[in-house]
Amino acid sequence: MTQAPRKSFLLILLLAYSLIVLCWGLVRNPFTTAEAKNIYIGRGLVTDGNAGWSGPVEEMMNVQPGAYSIAPLIISGVDRYAGLHGSRLVSIALGLVLVLLIFLIGDTSLYGKRGLLAATTFVFLGIPLQLSAFATTTPYTALFFAASVLLIEASAETASSGRRMLMLLFSSLSLTAAVTMNYISMLFVAPLVLYVFLRHRFLHAGGFFLLPLVAALSVYGYTAILPVWASIGRSLSLPLSHSSADMLSSLNVTYIFNWLSMPYLLAIFGIFHREGGKRAFFVMLLSFPVFLVNFMSSDLNATHLAVLLATIFMAPAAALGVDHMGDLFSSHNPMARIKPLFMFAVLLVLWVFGLQQIKELNRNNLDLTDAVSFLRARKLAGVTILIDSDYGSPEYVYRYFLESGSPPPQVLPVVRATGEERKRVVAETKPGYVVLDDYHSDRSFTLASLDYLSQGFTVAKTYQMSLSSGIKTVKIFHKGVL
Repeated sequence: MTQAPRKSFLLILLLAYSLIVLCWGLVRNPFTTAEAKNIYIGRGLVTDGNAGWSGPVEEMMNVQPGAYSIAPLIISGVDRYAGLHGSRLVSIALGLVLVLLIFLIGDTSLYGKRGLLAATTFVFLGIPLQLSAFATTTPYTALFFAASVLLIEASAETASSGRRMLMLLFSSLSLTAAVTMNYISMLFVAPLVLYVFLRHRFLHAGGFFLLPLVAALSVYGYTAILPVWASIGRSLSLPLSHSSADMLSSLNVTYIFNWLSMPYLLAIFGIFHREGGKRAFFVMLLSFPVFLVNFMSSDLNATHLAVLLATIFMAPAAALGVDHMGDLFSSHNPMARIKPLFMFAVLLVLWVFGLQQIKELNRNNLDLTDAVSFLRARKLAGVTILIDSDYGSPEYVYRYFLESGSPPPQVLPVVRATGEERKRVVAETKPGYVVLDDYHSDRSFTLASLDYLSQGFTVAKTYQMSLSSGIKTVKIFHKGVL
């Protein structure tokens, strides 16, 4: 088998493996709060209201990255006609295209035609692929961002001046689309602009990339971001899910280091690559804005996206690192099969690391299946349910699964409430059920439980779930005696 057919065959195998991992995530991953919020944002954009719920969607839209883009409309529309799995299938398709884009980026002459190695590294890192298994704005944003990077690379290699300018224009529009899908992408706008100016002549970079980009982003900022900037600013002061406010910065930085430790390690080896060392070093510098995500959002899902975008930058540099490690371990042995064997060993270690990262990522997602199943088995038509939680607005998960009632139950959130506030909310809403969790470290779970018991509630069910932060308890209270 010659080189080209072999590369195509291995790429097909890699895509097949990616599809298996993504489909496994489709059926195994619990319904997340990020998916629920995107579905309700999409419904709110269509109905200009709260889709029949007393809890308004408008405030959530103001602080949710990507609320003013077409992605939530697609997610909610597909969910309406094909359900959650249909929405996730769209994300899976985008994830497979993303792998192809990484292959094409790495297969440019800048990275020595190492597209297959770059795509394999990207897939084996685990988390970048796993994030595409959820019905969120993340795969949409990553797709447009990777397309922008690819067009920048491809335009630098084309001989036609007209095609080069056209590619730069479409690259700027693709980057704009990524930002409108999720404004966390703004973190990487400046690095990409710098990269374009280094790869292209000043007039081409300025006239066909920077000016269209500034114009498009200005329109988006004026029409979508500026009107809700006050709400976005308030969201920055909110703590991460399952963390206290004083832990926000340290948790975010810790997560980012955990997820990017391996690609950075490989890229460091790539710095010493005999052909692409300087490029690997420069790409590492371009990825550093990922650590500024704290200044744009306190949402853990925003951190996930920032890590994914940084990984898109890092994948070709990490591939150079794998190639250089193959040279080191084989001691530049002239035997043709020695280096590939050592590279395979490095990729095998990377694959095991990626599986562990996927497991850790899944432990960051709360699984409310048991609690939802318990509530769905009850007659809840018209009943008010309080969700006393601080874990990423789980009330939208309960609303999604309980909305089939006639009339549907009223699901209301209680966030960081004091004992007096709980008494007031109970008196005003007269809930039939209360779902209480102990995720937030600033709140006493025991005292919160006593608050509800003192108001005539009884414990109907208790669940425990394993998260990355430890074993967490969920209690469901019923008004009166069961």
